[in-house]
Amino acid sequence: MAFFKDIVLKTYKQRLESGERRNDIIDIIMDEIKRTRTGGAQKQEFEDEFEKGAALDTTEIKERNYTDEESILVANAVLFFFAGFDTSAFGIGVVSHKLCLYPELQEKIYEEIIDVVGIDGKITPEKLGALKYMDMFISEALRMSEMVPSTERVCTKNYQIPGTNVVIPKGKVVTIYTEDFTQLEENFINAKEFDPENFNPENNPNKFAFQTFGQGPRNCIGMRYALMVMKVAFINILRKHRMVRGSTMQDKLKMTPEMTHFMGGLPATFVKRED
Repeated sequence: MAFFKDIVLKTYKQRLESGERRNDIIDIIMDEIKRTRTGGAQKQEFEDEFEKGAALDTTEIKERNYTDEESILVANAVLFFFAGFDTSAFGIGVVSHKLCLYPELQEKIYEEIIDVVGIDGKITPEKLGALKYMDMFISEALRMSEMVPSTERVCTKNYQIPGTNVVIPKGKVVTIYTEDFTQLEENFINAKEFDPENFNPENNPNKFAFQTFGQGPRNCIGMRYALMVMKVAFINILRKHRMVRGSTMQDKLKMTPEMTHFMGGLPATFVKRED
C-alpha cells in the first residue's frame, strides 16, 4: 500500500506545481476538491442510465470541508485501482470460460470485432462502445457466473417493504442474495439458459437483477475501467486467435474458499486463426 500511496502523492504534487492535466482519476478528484472548496455548482451529465443511477444527490449538503486532501486523493485513487484490476481479472476469466464453452458465439464476437475494429485496426473508445454483442456476452457471462452471490447495503431510513408490515430500520445492514432473481423469467427473457440476448435492450432486461457491479450510488467504482480492459483484451485475443476448451475444463467455474482463484484453473488453448 505504501508503494501506491507514494506514486499517487508524487503525481498529485507534480500536477499542483506544473498545472499538467491528463484527465485521469487524479485530475477528477482534484477538480472535485477545488469545486467544493469554492462552492461552485456543476451540472451533472450522464453517459447512460447506469451512470445516472450512480449519481450522488448532494443538493442538501451545505458545506463540505476537506481537511485532509491527500488522504482523500490516495484513498479514492487506490480504491479505483484495486476495484478496476480485481474485477478485470475476474471478468476475463469468467468470459474466457464461456467463450470456450460456446464457440459459435465466440465466432459472432469475432465477426463483430472485424466489422467494427478490423483485423489490425486501432482500438478507440468509440469502437469499444460500438461492440454491442460483446457487451451483451460479457454481461451474460457475469450473470451466469454466480460469483457474486450477495451484496450488502446500509438502510438510510426506515423502510416498509411494500405489501407487508415488515419495516427495515434505519442503520440496518441488509444482505441481498442475488442468485434467485437472476434466474427469474420476469427479469430476463431466457433466464435459465446462457443467452447473450438476455441483455438485448429490446428484451427489457431488469438492470436491478444484474448485481455483478451493483447498482445505484454504491455501485462498483471500477466497473467502466474493468469493462474497457476486458473488451480491449478480447479484441486483441480473438481477432488473431480462437480460444478452445481444454480437456480438463469444467462446465461450471468454482472459486476456492479464499475466493482468490478458480478451482482447477482455466485450461484453454489459443489457436491461431488462418482466415
